[in-house]
Amino acid sequence: MNYDYEQTEFSKSVLSGLFAGIFATFANLIFNFAYRAITEYNPSALINVSSIIIISVLVVTISGVLFYFFNHYIKGGSIIFRIVFIALTGIAVYYSLHAPHSGDAVVVKQFDELLAGTVLILGAFIVFYVPYLFTHEHVYS
Repeated sequence: MNYDYEQTEFSKSVLSGLFAGIFATFANLIFNFAYRAITEYNPSALINVSSIIIISVLVVTISGVLFYFFNHYIKGGSIIFRIVFIALTGIAVYYSLHAPHSGDAVVVKQFDELLAGTVLILGAFIVFYVPYLFTHEHVYS
């Protein structure tokens, strides 16, 4: 059976966010495993495999929905979306590098770096891949 139909802007935005979220999840998992192997950082109460999977997919999918609103209701919305999320990523990375902790200074520094790297990867996938996948729907259709 052939189900040819035109996707709406909203469905393309959600699918773009979902697929970018899946790719961001793999990138974050690779970064997580590599960072932990290099630095021998072991605590995983907050940043672990399940939290990376859930948060990566959820945050980037929500950004796909936000991309729809930017793109549909604002002239030049794609550019404004990228500017806003570059700024939000920068702010989030700054605050993740200065997350309040108590305890061993080395462990605190390693946690801050792991969190900042994860946030930076999420921001990069939101800024670059959500708009890209929106305009290149043949990737997921």
